[in-house]
Amino acid sequence: MILVSVLLLSCDDDYPYAEVPSVILNEFWAQYADAKDAEFNPSGQDYEVDFNLNGKDHSAVIHASGNILKEKKEIEWNELPPAVQQTLEKEYGQKKIEDPEWVKIAEEILYQVEINRFFIDKKIVLNAAGEIEANRTYWK
Repeated sequence: MILVSVLLLSCDDDYPYAEVPSVILNEFWAQYADAKDAEFNPSGQDYEVDFNLNGKDHSAVIHASGNILKEKKEIEWNELPPAVQQTLEKEYGQKKIEDPEWVKIAEEILYQVEINRFFIDKKIVLNAAGEIEANRTYWK
C-alpha cells in the first residue's frame, strides 16, 4: 500500500503537464505536433506556451476554451515583408535591428523588432505595410 501511495503521489513529477487542462494541451499538440521543450505558464484563464519548433523560438497564448489567441515566432531579417524592411532601414538602419518576430493576433499579422542604439534600446511593432503601430504593446 505504501509503495502504491508513493507511486501515485510522484506521478505529477513524471508528467510535466499534469496541471494544464487537457483542452489546452490537445489544441497545442494539434497545432504544433513537432514542438520541443514546451513550457506552459498560466496567466489568468489563459496559458502562455514557450516552445521550440524547427530550431526557432515560438510562443502562443491559448484560452481556457482551447482557442489560440495569439502566437509569435522568431524569424530572420529576410523573412520580413519588403515594406517592413524599408521602414526599418530608413528609420533605424538594418544593423541596429535585432530579434525580428512574426506575431499573429486573431487574424492580424504584425512584426516586432528590437532597435539597439548607443545607450537607447527600443522595441517596436509594425504592420505588414511597414507602418509603425505606436499604440501596440510589444509582446515579450
